[in-house]
Amino acid sequence: MAIVVGMPLSKFLMSVGTLCLVGQWFLAGNIMYKFNQFFKNKIAVICSITFIIFLLGLIHTSDFEYGFKDIRIKVPLLAFPVIFCTHHKLKAVHLKFILLLFIFSTLISTVYGYLAYHEILPAKKPITEIRDASQFISHIRLSLMVVLSMFMLPILSKEKWFFKLIGIAVFIWFAYFLSFIESATGFIIGCFTLFFVSIYLSFTNKNILAILPAAIMIIGGSYLTYKMATVYNSVKIDASSPMDKVTKYGQPYGETDFIMFDNGNFSNDYLCMKELEDTWNIRSNKNLYELDQNGNAYKFILIRYMTSKGLRKDREGVESLSEQDIKNIENGTANYLYSSHDLMSRLYLLMFEIDGYFNGASSNGNSLAQRIEYWKTSKEIVKENFLFGQGTGDVPNAFKQKYAANSSLTEQFQLRSHNQYLSTFIALGFIGVLIFVLTLILPLQYAIKRRNYYYVIFSCIALLSFLSEDTLETQDGVFLFAFFNSLFLFQLPKEMLKLKQHV
Repeated sequence: MAIVVGMPLSKFLMSVGTLCLVGQWFLAGNIMYKFNQFFKNKIAVICSITFIIFLLGLIHTSDFEYGFKDIRIKVPLLAFPVIFCTHHKLKAVHLKFILLLFIFSTLISTVYGYLAYHEILPAKKPITEIRDASQFISHIRLSLMVVLSMFMLPILSKEKWFFKLIGIAVFIWFAYFLSFIESATGFIIGCFTLFFVSIYLSFTNKNILAILPAAIMIIGGSYLTYKMATVYNSVKIDASSPMDKVTKYGQPYGETDFIMFDNGNFSNDYLCMKELEDTWNIRSNKNLYELDQNGNAYKFILIRYMTSKGLRKDREGVESLSEQDIKNIENGTANYLYSSHDLMSRLYLLMFEIDGYFNGASSNGNSLAQRIEYWKTSKEIVKENFLFGQGTGDVPNAFKQKYAANSSLTEQFQLRSHNQYLSTFIALGFIGVLIFVLTLILPLQYAIKRRNYYYVIFSCIALLSFLSEDTLETQDGVFLFAFFNSLFLFQLPKEMLKLKQHV
């Protein structure tokens, strides 16, 4: 109970719960018998190998201080498989209670964060952007917990109509919260998990209707792609053909020292400051050279906003702005997509980040573009020690040296791989990452044979998250993976494996 409440709310509770669980396991006695049972359980041994390979990675590391710190964080990868496979199994009613408690705790975390963002409740940490609505843990980890909760809700709240209504309400709230914090990661992982699980259920249940969500995903994905392409084409200025030298009213286009790249366009293209200032003074009472509450001049906010809409920064462009556009600019909104805090605006921004990256714009401050730089840097580091890697403790130093040698990223954005597979490759080499992948695939294969729906959905979420995050490099990420990985493999009662009761 302490662990599942702590995951979305308190690292302290996670640690206390784990210490109590380990202490109880030892105090219960029969230690040798338990270890004997552990080594007889092939899947449990396979799961524990994840920890062992990182421990062996200390052999050829040079930074033992960081190496031991990393191993300490990863201890749950060994502790939970040993404890859960040798402990007495929870009854179905108790396990359901634990899972519902996890969902409820995740709900509390999202509601508190939402209210803190709107200054209704006191914030536990400073809120500078929408993602700070995750007040207790990383917004990425909270998104993963929300997605996992959404997949468990339908099978844990099906007994009575009252609980079904509550389950539906909580499901809708979770979906809204993902959109509210603009969690593209949560949305994409949720969609792909639904797609894979739909195909899985269509085979296991031999029910053609189970494939319906996958079909809807394909149709929805096609429509989303069309919609994003439409927005892209509507705001993208064609700079391939010769550009006009003067405005419609004969004024010359010029340049400023201020160069930004918004939604695929450069701010200096089609810029006429005289017409911009004259027309703006008619449309607004704000002086272009005044500063907004964040210390930014309205001149630059206006230029960026019009650039993001693909408008020419001249009289004609300012006249085409709507009254809402004027209000957005006066409120300090520098990109028209920022004015709608929802998931679609986040997806549009990611699209334009990629476009900007391949058009030479800076990656600094752009999450997806930065990830591409991280992956490129990771690829270069992997080449240096392909077979055995850098060692468990030398990953941060490897990145630091590579960034110092050549990087377009400023120091504050020089982070690690943001990909668990690449991080493992860098630390342990080809042999290590191959073993790591096998420790993920073999338990999933075992769970599929047993028709373990809970593990299948969890495994999909976890394995997909490894593509965009170093999930196992942080305490909350390790706990999330290690706890549910072992819980669903070794503590699931037989009656909860009967899919037809759940779907």
